[in-house]
Amino acid sequence: MRLKPNYYYFLFVCLFFIGLGNAVNAQLKPNFTIVIDAGHGGKDSGTRGVVEDEKHIALDVALKFGRMIEKNHPDVKVIYTRKTDVFLELWERANIANKNHANLFVSIHCNAAHNKSAFGSETFVMGLRRMSENVEVSQRENNVILLEDDQERYQKFDPTDEEAIIAFEIVHSAYLDQSIRFAQFVEDEFVKSGRSSRGVKQAIFHVLRQNASPAVLVELGFISNKDEGAYLATESGKEERAQSIYKAFQKFKAEYDSKNGPTVEVEEKPKEIEKPVEGSIFRIEFLSSKSILPKSSHLLNGVTDYLIIKEGDYYKYYYGNTDLVSERDKSIENLKRKGFKTVKTVEFQKNEALEGRLNYRIQFLASNNKYRERDGKFNGLKDVLRLREGDIFRYYFGEVKTLEEAEVILNQAQRKGFTSAFIVIFDRSKPKK
Repeated sequence: MRLKPNYYYFLFVCLFFIGLGNAVNAQLKPNFTIVIDAGHGGKDSGTRGVVEDEKHIALDVALKFGRMIEKNHPDVKVIYTRKTDVFLELWERANIANKNHANLFVSIHCNAAHNKSAFGSETFVMGLRRMSENVEVSQRENNVILLEDDQERYQKFDPTDEEAIIAFEIVHSAYLDQSIRFAQFVEDEFVKSGRSSRGVKQAIFHVLRQNASPAVLVELGFISNKDEGAYLATESGKEERAQSIYKAFQKFKAEYDSKNGPTVEVEEKPKEIEKPVEGSIFRIEFLSSKSILPKSSHLLNGVTDYLIIKEGDYYKYYYGNTDLVSERDKSIENLKRKGFKTVKTVEFQKNEALEGRLNYRIQFLASNNKYRERDGKFNGLKDVLRLREGDIFRYYFGEVKTLEEAEVILNQAQRKGFTSAFIVIFDRSKPKK
């Protein structure tokens, strides 16, 4: 039977939409493998920071970087050498990359120096050029082998041995250009984000030496420096560093794809969108103390993004703020990586008002001195309540009924320069002192 012309049209339309439907439900088959190595871990803390140790910062940045790739690049297989605070020997890290035929190996670290004013990022590749200038960094990162059981597996390199130099250059020349290319992308992105860069450098690192792939070691910055160390300990600092490395990866991957052709699409089931828990906000209580803690306290284990609510005699420390169960679980996982074995999920009701004569206030100042608004010590905050407890005068700002309102006025106080301000549940039924 012969089909009429409009039958052909109908058949074409059907086939078009069938194809379109398949395209919507397709994902890219992984054609690229990256191994992300968070330096140090477990009994090896790495270098000590002014706020947080290297092993914690490196792990947080590594996981953030990896999640960005997983979210945006279904054609990339992401492998982590560690996702928790565990000790791995250097040879194991390289072995993970080689066993999985990695296309790129990125080892993430933090720098330190006796000179506390030193700052800026550095990205290293394997090489001999200007190696003597970088010996302090390579020695520190290689010192982890002193914690390993079999130290003889690492052959020492003699820079005066001509044959050793030739052998070294032959082995690493295959990936050197690509390693330098990615390293330069990383340092360029750090500069674009407003941070200082010390450039791309070469040295001998055991964690890179045995890699059969382009490989770099990123020093995020000097955590021995007061300002840079504090910055790298914050969630925003870690996020920015991870974002810069991710942008460098995007450029590197785009060049890889242009040389290796398009990826193959495979069918994918549509992803379910997580629904928020209606009317609730999850926060994780990870610490309770009878005294306020300085941000550098070892009891905080390097956690810097938290909310303090004083309730009665206790200062309660909360981490996270989400109405998604998955994000709540990530917060718990993050705290446990930091060493908090016992944490408690607290479910706050959105815009729930405190009952009776209870309200929220912001304590923004505590001093031995008795101040008035006209003394100019409140930086423009008005209607300040002053209460005396023994020899200490405590100064409070605002009076609201919901936690959401309390966070707004807390931000006001912090913008006025009172960065250590915190929320207090205040009982107006108690007599003023």
